[in-house]
Amino acid sequence: MQRSNRPSPLPVASPAPEDNHSPLKSTIFNKRKRTIAANASHSTPAFSFFNLQSSPPNHKTLTTISDLKEFASSRLDDIKRNLIDRSHSEILKDLEASHSRLHKRFKIQTQACQQAIEEAEKEYKKILEKIDESHEAMKASYAEFMADAQATASRGIFVLLLFIATVISTRSFIIIATFYICKTSISELSKSFEKRIDDLRNQFGMPSA
Repeated sequence: MQRSNRPSPLPVASPAPEDNHSPLKSTIFNKRKRTIAANASHSTPAFSFFNLQSSPPNHKTLTTISDLKEFASSRLDDIKRNLIDRSHSEILKDLEASHSRLHKRFKIQTQACQQAIEEAEKEYKKILEKIDESHEAMKASYAEFMADAQATASRGIFVLLLFIATVISTRSFIIIATFYICKTSISELSKSFEKRIDDLRNQFGMPSA
């Protein structure tokens, strides 16, 4: 039997099967899971809805479609409640802010009205004072005018009598002066008697003639 001159091939080590459970790969996989879970744990309703494995209903695994529907329904109810609570809180905040603004505006308007009333009262008092001053000045002017008129009339009568006395005789002047005085006295007496008679008629209810 002849030996072959070909060299025999060297033994090659077969590749080791992949170990999916090596420590390095396990660490990387766990890190990725934690990162995904952290990103999925946001407070938004969408992340809360799709985070199925982080909070399964009643701590059960979602194995059937009915479990998934139940979980989806519960998450939708939670989202609705959260939205309603948030909307209610926002509405309350808006109402409080509106009430505060209205209260401030009402306070400012009230102060402005009070200031306008006080200014109007001051102006009214000033006008009354001016009217009183004008009335007193008119009364004083009228009294002065009447005094001047009476003095002027008395001086005119006295000058007229002096002129008559110089023109005619003393006897005639005495007669004229006596006649003038008597005429004035008689007219005043007649007016006084007529007034007294009218008073008596009014007192006893007698009709005037």
